[in-house]
Amino acid sequence: MKLQAFTVALAIVLTGRKASPQVKSSNIDNRVATLIKRMMKGSTEKKAFADLEVLGCPAVPAIIRQMDDRRNLPERRISLRNKSPQAFEGMRYYGPEEVVDALATILNQITGQDFGSIHNGASEPRRSAAVQGWHDFLLKNPPDKLCGAG
Repeated sequence: MKLQAFTVALAIVLTGRKASPQVKSSNIDNRVATLIKRMMKGSTEKKAFADLEVLGCPAVPAIIRQMDDRRNLPERRISLRNKSPQAFEGMRYYGPEEVVDALATILNQITGQDFGSIHNGASEPRRSAAVQGWHDFLLKNPPDKLCGAG
């Protein structure tokens, strides 16, 4: 991490410009991967969910790239603030079974999009269809349009 920060600082000094988007993207990819690892431990799972959501729109591509993860979650609970103007309750509660389910829930929270409800677990065909829907969404939308609906 320190080497990467040094590389970014050196690039700014040498070129007078900020770091390239690739370096920034790499940082987000690493952060998402680290948070997914933390999801696999009961004592850090809830905070990892919250931290993924806080990363927001810039993390959407990284989350989608990592979402086809079928490992079982240690605790099958996720709570998210209900942002819908039509919300009749302040929180949304789900019971994701696998990492893919939780990531789809977080992506829905960030983007407002849904490609098949797998938030409470689902069959393998439904999970595969949802993952494909998210990958298609990423391919069809420029980064600045990923969160237009959310």
